Amino acid sequence: MKKTCTFALLSCCLLGFVLLLTGCRQPEERIQKVIAITSGDAQYGRPGDETANPLTVQVLGVERTISGGRKRLPAREVRVRIEPMSPESGALAVSREGVTDNFGIFRTRLRFGKVMGDQTFKVTCPDYDDVPPQYFRISSGLDIRGNTQQAFAGDMLPEPIQIVLGTEEAPAVGVPVYFTLLTGPSNASLTQERVLTNSRGVASTQLQTAQGYTGSYEIFAEIGEDANKDATGSFRGVTIQALALSRTDLLISVLSGLALFIYGMTLMSDGLQSIVGSRLKGVLQMFTGNRISAVLAGMGVSALIQSSGACTVMVVGFVNAGLMNLSQAIGVIFGSAIGTTVTAQMVSFKLDSLALPAIALGVLVLLISRKSRMRGLANTILGFGVLFFGMTMMSSELKVISEFPSFKAIFSYFDCAPRTEGGFLPFLPVCGAVLFGMVMTVVVQSSSATVGLAIAMAQSGLLNFYTAVPLILGDNIGSTLTGVLATINTNRTSRQAALAATIFKTLAVIVMLALLYVQIDGKPCFLVAVNALTSGDVFAPQPENIGRHLANAHTIFNIVAVLAFIPLINTVAAIAKFLVRDNRGDNEDNDKICHLEPHLLNSPSAALNEVLTALLSMTRAAIVLSRQSIEAFMTKDNSHADDIYHQEKLIDTAQKDIIDYLVKLTRRSLSEEQSLTIPDFMHCVNDVERIGDRAINIFSLIEGIEANSLNFTEASLKEIGEIKERLVIAGEMMIDGLLRNDISVIDKVIKHCGEISQMTSVSELNHEIRLHNRDCSVENGLVYVELLGNLERISAHIENLAERASAMLKHKVLFKS
Repeated sequence: MKKTCTFALLSCCLLGFVLLLTGCRQPEERIQKVIAITSGDAQYGRPGDETANPLTVQVLGVERTISGGRKRLPAREVRVRIEPMSPESGALAVSREGVTDNFGIFRTRLRFGKVMGDQTFKVTCPDYDDVPPQYFRISSGLDIRGNTQQAFAGDMLPEPIQIVLGTEEAPAVGVPVYFTLLTGPSNASLTQERVLTNSRGVASTQLQTAQGYTGSYEIFAEIGEDANKDATGSFRGVTIQALALSRTDLLISVLSGLALFIYGMTLMSDGLQSIVGSRLKGVLQMFTGNRISAVLAGMGVSALIQSSGACTVMVVGFVNAGLMNLSQAIGVIFGSAIGTTVTAQMVSFKLDSLALPAIALGVLVLLISRKSRMRGLANTILGFGVLFFGMTMMSSELKVISEFPSFKAIFSYFDCAPRTEGGFLPFLPVCGAVLFGMVMTVVVQSSSATVGLAIAMAQSGLLNFYTAVPLILGDNIGSTLTGVLATINTNRTSRQAALAATIFKTLAVIVMLALLYVQIDGKPCFLVAVNALTSGDVFAPQPENIGRHLANAHTIFNIVAVLAFIPLINTVAAIAKFLVRDNRGDNEDNDKICHLEPHLLNSPSAALNEVLTALLSMTRAAIVLSRQSIEAFMTKDNSHADDIYHQEKLIDTAQKDIIDYLVKLTRRSLSEEQSLTIPDFMHCVNDVERIGDRAINIFSLIEGIEANSLNFTEASLKEIGEIKERLVIAGEMMIDGLLRNDISVIDKVIKHCGEISQMTSVSELNHEIRLHNRDCSVENGLVYVELLGNLERISAHIENLAERASAMLKHKVLFKS
């Protein structure tokens, strides 16, 4: 019952998260309707022909808030009338009247009049006298050739730009045409600016594009009057567009924007971890056998580090270090899938204007701050600004190339929009989009970055909603492959955990792809659900708020997937165990005292816990070595010399490994408390290594005893035995206290070490008495005093560890089984 309630509570929280991010629809407010000409105006053609494209009129009515701005809703079932201002010209609308559809749109073809020149039409809503009419024009007897051509920057256009007046049977000859370059770099130029039409009614010019400029050029062509004005008619100027592409500059700009986006995420992640500091430990301590709390912990950690792939790598590190079992790891991985959607939600909002102020504020705080948490806040603000500045760079460049026919042709291969109204998504392009998303994420190593890139491409018009959603689904699978790559040369359980993440995301994506072919009102049910939960109509002819729709699709997919798979955690674990059954990597480094997981270095709290675990293993080995050396001394048994010297070598290796690991950790972004703790850890590691050295010193005394045939009194051996027992008890108590996070035990260790120091002093006095009574020889005395000195130093090193225990325990993570 308790688990059911917890599961229900989690479901409600996640649903609230979605609703909070999507926003509620605003109450409608009745205002005056307006008419908008969305396309089909300013067309040109032969007299008497129909226009190549239909005229599209949209009637808009009430307003609502969409993505932070007020926008009008389409007005349905509104009567629209289109009539020529000069009916005698012969120009007309093929459908003179009609009613708007669900999107407030009415379409009709137009017919050019038989008289050459501009022909003006009037659009009205006859049932609404208060709606202002709209006017547009078409041009009869005018043709434009070479419009919207594309060239590489610095080259001429492939074909000349031509204005053709009249018809083949009756061309307009000798009419002056004036060409003016309206937009574009100053070093671009036209070959001719004033041209008379030739015998075929053609006036031509050519455009020399500028080097290094990517974007559009606008050329204004103004048709002058000739002597035969009545025959040629009157034309307003027309605008001709040309496109130029600088491949190098475009590649640099897009990649630079992506790099800034990723760098901004990194800065934000490092800054947040610096602010949270050791409190991240509290999140990590939620990694328990309870699958719900594990999911919540995964959400929290991935929201901080802003990458589910990085969270998976961290989990692999915990598993490889033996701190988590497979079921715990899978729960965390499930939660990370939701937490990583925070970045997509942020970038979907129109926050471009905050980028530069955030960068300025972040740099200012960074310059004046001294404490690590304030610097962490500065990095967070700076990272926020850099992230959105990079997003703006990408979006602006992608918006420019979205008009290029060559790029439209490339993206048409992945176009997943239904080919017919109410039809199904084409299967092969959907699979191609998923695969492309996977590959992009593997290359970039950040699903947040690739989802952000998909949102930028959709907002620029390169991708439609039908295509961007499968692309994002592929990003979700690609993010798990980062964890799979991280498990190379790790143990079996780590590889199973990484594979479980891939299984989870792959199965979830397969189910979601299947739902794309389950329709409601002729549209995929999942996309309909996203559209219903998000303000704006993404299925409108001009998609509204597409960035928010994609961010919410990403979030809703992951929430639904996690809720569906939480009961199946054990099933996913069983599949992973079945697929990964070899023991490769399990027996590696078995000859080492400790294994430090490199994948945890990017999470300082987890890394310090890893160091503490390694230090405890090293301390246990040093205490065992000390006991064995003292016992060998007391029995004069050096038959295990090889094993004892090997153990001492392992302790030396552990010291080197831990110190190297700590040095690498200092290069990460650490909180002030974490930075101050690292020297304590280094001192403790050195103390433990010296315990091993003292143990070897004691063992090496056996050679002197055998060489001189020395024998110790029963009283002296008894004293050594008592000190040995106290040393072992002190060492084991300290290890137990650190394991159980019990500082009271540590205080007892310090007290024991003080008593050991007194015991060695008493033993020295007793030895002097025995020496004075001639109960032992001078040679025996020298060995005995050296032995006591080593015992006293072992006790001192244990005491040093205990004194620094409180600082180390701040970084102890208590994982529950």
